[in-house]
Amino acid sequence: MTTYDNSRKNRNWSQLLILGVVAVLVLGGVAYGVNYVWNKRFGPTAASAADCELAQKMFDKAAAFPSDKAAAEKWEKEIRQYAPSRFENDGVATQVLRYTIWARNKATGSPDRPAAGVLEDIEKEALGHCKDSGVKLTIKKITF
Repeated sequence: MTTYDNSRKNRNWSQLLILGVVAVLVLGGVAYGVNYVWNKRFGPTAASAADCELAQKMFDKAAAFPSDKAAAEKWEKEIRQYAPSRFENDGVATQVLRYTIWARNKATGSPDRPAAGVLEDIEKEALGHCKDSGVKLTIKKITF
């Protein structure tokens, strides 16, 4: 009769290493899947090329706000009336309108300032909406 020594000191370390590698691969796959599903569910919605081209025009127009308060108010009102009706994707339209608010505040010298990271979030979200559209958005940085 053959007996096997199953004590800890004689375990086959290569088997433990293989088990560890398999566990890491499985956990990595699960993490990737969860991240993928999370981004599909809660990430930016995909905008069409037409929406992204329109967004680029609106970002460019918003970046050129007049410094006169009355003219800026009129300009913002035009953008706000024009933008929502032209976009199919509400997400990219929202980012255009958020950018418009801060561009106007900057142009008119308003004391209102965005919280830290707000302008970066606007840019990140807009770029996320247009990521797969084939249109590369370039958004002028607003610095206060």
